[in-house]
Amino acid sequence: MRIATVSNAAVVHTQRWVETFRRRGHEVGVWSLEPGPEGLGVRALPAAPLPAFLRYPLAAPALARALADFAPDVVDAHYVPNYGLLAALAGARPLSVSAWGSDLLVAGPRDALQRARARFVLGRADLVIADAENLARAARALGAAPERVHAIPWGIDLARFPLGAAREPGLIFSARMHEPVYDLESVIDAAARVLARVPAARLILAGDGSRRAALERRAAERLPAGRFGFLGQVDAAALADWLGRAEVYVSASHSDSTSVSLLEAMACGAAPVVSDIEGNREWVEEGVGARLFPAGDVAAMAAALEAALADGGWRARVRSHNRAEIERRADAATNMGLIEARFAALAAGVRAGRPR
Repeated sequence: MRIATVSNAAVVHTQRWVETFRRRGHEVGVWSLEPGPEGLGVRALPAAPLPAFLRYPLAAPALARALADFAPDVVDAHYVPNYGLLAALAGARPLSVSAWGSDLLVAGPRDALQRARARFVLGRADLVIADAENLARAARALGAAPERVHAIPWGIDLARFPLGAAREPGLIFSARMHEPVYDLESVIDAAARVLARVPAARLILAGDGSRRAALERRAAERLPAGRFGFLGQVDAAALADWLGRAEVYVSASHSDSTSVSLLEAMACGAAPVVSDIEGNREWVEEGVGARLFPAGDVAAMAAALEAALADGGWRARVRSHNRAEIERRADAATNMGLIEARFAALAAGVRAGRPR
């Protein structure tokens, strides 16, 4: 197939998605307003120095011309209100739109303009891919035709994220982006309580984002020197190494569909201590695969972290249970194959002249 991916090329999820379909033998062109790594072969779209709600629509004519030249079998747009909108305005067909979570679960409910944009895009999409059932429900509620919506978690590369063999005592690891929805302020505050009571404990935060500098200042003020660290963005090999050594993985997100970093932690054997939100409950339950705490509750998070660190037998059971669950439900080779089949069916329907 010839697949035209329209997405933020600077984001690792886009890069992994494109690389997956290229490995499967498809010709994948990538169009983005943001630059990506050199090897991705990004075709740049005009990025006017304007607010996002104007910047994406203004790129639609350029995208329409590019797609006419490329003649894709499927147009594959990621994140509904920006690149989904851009592709819809460019008249891209057949159009598959992938929702990433916050575009429908956070922005849609609180922002009337985002909601209107999402309805416009979802009403024109021939296929909607959601990586969790809560996200699929949100897409249907915003006007996507139910028969066109499919909940398929992207999954992870099981070979890249093996089960770690040796654990570093007391290591608490976070891989969330430094953005408000992930509430790393509360993670730092909870860690301050834990590190004061557990001498071996330390906190390591991977990732980057708009809150990075503020989070570093907060950690320096509240955590003991030498017992925390910020890694910035790390590649898959380094991430797997940290998750394979960590005793505990922590996430305080206030909203998620399927968290890829949670799946990676489960695969590598870091015991999850995560917020009690619907997206996480699709993968783990209290006491079986994780310790859960109410989002925003620092005291409950600290208690859950201490409980997880104190019980080596429980962590060993969690490692075995979660790895089996990932192998059963989140193998990217299987799940991306399901998405590939949806793309192929969409392209075949167009070639056969079936109405969309």
